[in-house]
Amino acid sequence: MPRFSPTVVDHFTNPRNSGRLAHADVTAFIGNPVCGDQILLSAQVRDDAVSEIGFEAYGCSASLAVASILTERLSGMPVGDIAAIEATQVTEWSGGLSPEQQHVAALGADVAQRLANNYRNGIHEDVSTVPGS
Repeated sequence: MPRFSPTVVDHFTNPRNSGRLAHADVTAFIGNPVCGDQILLSAQVRDDAVSEIGFEAYGCSASLAVASILTERLSGMPVGDIAAIEATQVTEWSGGLSPEQQHVAALGADVAQRLANNYRNGIHEDVSTVPGS
């Protein structure tokens, strides 16, 4: 398997939905203290589904690509479906991740689930300390 799938390369070199939404209904942040990867999602939700979504990501190229992939996949998705996303699904959406990149799939699933849970519970995370704030 090549180090990066064509999907990861495409999203790393041409990220979609990059940036934090100014008027987000919900935000979710996950960071991995071991590798330093960080993903922040901000979204607007209408009729219990994501209507607009943006991301900020820091760390390896795979984490930036996965964050971009997530924004495409989560757009229009019902919050209940987002809460059930697993790392294997993120790996599949990414076109495959090498063994040393599997932690990024877990990070992606965690931040997606956190976004859904934060929305359901009315939690607005303080993301002012996230890089880029």
